[in-house]
Amino acid sequence: NLTQLYLGANQITDHGAQLFAEVLKTNKTLTVLGLEKNTITDNGAQQLAEALKTNKTLTTLYLGANQITDNGAQLFAEVLKLNKTLTHLGLNENKITDNGAQQLAEALKTNKVS
Repeated sequence: NLTQLYLGANQITDHGAQLFAEVLKTNKTLTVLGLEKNTITDNGAQQLAEALKTNKTLTTLYLGANQITDNGAQLFAEVLKLNKTLTHLGLNENKITDNGAQQLAEALKTNKVS
């Protein structure tokens, strides 16, 4: 069973992110998903964030160097309050400002990995 999938530096869009989000809702083996250096925006981030509300196996999600803004950061902040398995979330080189960083920092106050 596949546990790690790296698809960085491709041409994956929000549609691709949506497809992976659907997989994450039911997949029980994937622990690492690398989607850095693609063209994923807040729309794709929203789909992935929703999937993380129910996924219990993913520990690492790399989304660096995409086009995610403060809105996407806020979506992941909400997930961090609920998700108990994610230990690595890479959002470097996106379009996140101090506002998005603040949302994430606030979420970390209540995030509890089990």
